[in-house]
Amino acid sequence: MATQHSTLTGSDLHEPKGADSANANEVYVANGTGSGSWTPLSFSFNTHIENISSPTDVYIPIPYAGVIKKITTVISGAVSAADLVLTFYDSSSNSMGSITVTSSGSAAGDVDTLSPASNNVVTANDYIRINGDGGPSAHTTLWLNIVMERS
Repeated sequence: MATQHSTLTGSDLHEPKGADSANANEVYVANGTGSGSWTPLSFSFNTHIENISSPTDVYIPIPYAGVIKKITTVISGAVSAADLVLTFYDSSSNSMGSITVTSSGSAAGDVDTLSPASNNVVTANDYIRINGDGGPSAHTTLWLNIVMERS
């Protein structure tokens, strides 16, 4: 009689297909056609700056070690008078890069992105800092999404 897969226990259980070649902190993601691939485990952090017309520093706690892969922003209204410059820093004040939200032609829903190529490695229980220069005169909210791959 054949053993039913659902009744296996202990040493008869096995790792998912390909686990022997997967890297640490990867998860298996199905593609919907009966297969899939091992993909780095990603986390997403969200925050906002309530009033972009005031210079500000926002600190985002990072609970796990990893690499910041992408930062996306969206504004809730038009930016007026001057562009907004956001600069992103690791906890040692090394710049990961900047996003400029332009005032010319801006409108609610405008999206800007940054894919940091340097200073984007973070350690567990660390933080990143976001500096907004407060250039615009409009009291507009900006939302941020930060994607990190766990290492």
